[in-house]
Amino acid sequence: MTTVWLLLLGTAIGFLAGLSARRRPRPALPNPPEAATPHLLPDPALAWLRRAIGAMGVWALETRGTGAGARTYQSLDPAWQAGDTELDLIERRLAAVSARDGEGVEQLDAGLLVTAAAGGSVVAALVPSGFSASAQAAVRSDLAALLDGVGRRPVLHDLAQVRDGMAVETVESVGLRLAFQVERIAGAEAYVAVADGSTVRVIGVSGLADRRLLGQFLSSDAVLARVALGADGLASSLDPLGRPGGDRRRHPPARIDPLLKTGGGTIGAIAWRVPEGGTVAPQTIREVDEALRAAGVRLESALALAAATDQASKDPLTGLLNRRGFEERMGRLGPDRGTLVSLDLDRFKLLNDTLGHAAGDAALIHLARILTDQVRGLDAVGRVGGEEFLLWLPGTTLEEGVRVADRIRVRLGTTSWDWQGRSWPLSASFGVAAWPETTRSRENLSVQADAALYVAKRAGRDRVVTWSAALKDVSG
Repeated sequence: MTTVWLLLLGTAIGFLAGLSARRRPRPALPNPPEAATPHLLPDPALAWLRRAIGAMGVWALETRGTGAGARTYQSLDPAWQAGDTELDLIERRLAAVSARDGEGVEQLDAGLLVTAAAGGSVVAALVPSGFSASAQAAVRSDLAALLDGVGRRPVLHDLAQVRDGMAVETVESVGLRLAFQVERIAGAEAYVAVADGSTVRVIGVSGLADRRLLGQFLSSDAVLARVALGADGLASSLDPLGRPGGDRRRHPPARIDPLLKTGGGTIGAIAWRVPEGGTVAPQTIREVDEALRAAGVRLESALALAAATDQASKDPLTGLLNRRGFEERMGRLGPDRGTLVSLDLDRFKLLNDTLGHAAGDAALIHLARILTDQVRGLDAVGRVGGEEFLLWLPGTTLEEGVRVADRIRVRLGTTSWDWQGRSWPLSASFGVAAWPETTRSRENLSVQADAALYVAKRAGRDRVVTWSAALKDVSG
């Protein structure tokens, strides 16, 4: 798979692994399996680094975007007899470190935990307690290089998905490309926002920016939102996104430029700044301005296309993809693995018969909001029947897909819902299938996920069932 992110991350991690290997000899790697995956995370990248620095374990926590939490990768030395308690403690430490930027070293019973964090992403290595100060410094240098690759990977992955799978640009691809173009021209941290009616959403972040802000809606008084809506013109702000509590990092003010429509008027805005500050050369300003003019035209076209296709591909009740839109999204080229989750509300007919169809519609909208809140921006969420929903989670393993399904199941069951003052418990059943774990063909996923869902219903509902060959006879 030749995608932009893979090339960039492969170059970065391969280089740092080579440097580390020269510092410390490594045993020969075994021959790769015939169907070796091209993905570098979690392995072989983390395994390379772990062996190169002599660590018991190496971790990478990758932020996946607004409402999607994070994914944690790890590579552990087989000789390290790690217990669940130790691993749970390290995962809690990683989650705590993700809330702040910077480096750290913490003494644990098992050794020294060296960490580095930026933009919600975290990398860490557990090394023996006897590591010297110079050896720790070398580990921190390697972790900084890994952190840069991990932080950029989801954004570049999303961009590569769009480039490989679509002949036309989407709103999100325009935002991502513009953010990275401005970073390339000016070495800047950049955030791109689009105005949609009275709301403003962040549609692009550069590699130097905070990935967690991608997809967020901005408050109306944020400077970036005001410029995007046309309330202000060219502006400057220390905190252009108006984040709660402000941005506590030390940095120069950001410049906020409007993105203009071809016939005049504002369609969005970009906030960008060079982290080190200082004067930006006039030639750089001219290059950025040219990039903004071109992006404004492309963004206008992308918004028009999105509006024209929404009616054909979206479910009018929930705003999710309909079956046609879901199948189109799932059919786009992407990672060589993924998980399909089939689910529906339990006892939905009873709810309709008891409370009425308006209540049923409200329950479906409630579930749709939970689904969109619990998945990543690149995932597909569709309503494909009355109470039937599908989730396509590209790039995930079967185990990760099961975790997502169970998280949604718990969230639905623990979130109160009522209709006109009458409380009604909601639950859902889930069937999960994954490519390539349960099938060699992505086209078989739908049949497998539906069969697993059928078994979940027969087994008592409110549960997650994974497809296996043993379900063939049970599901008929």
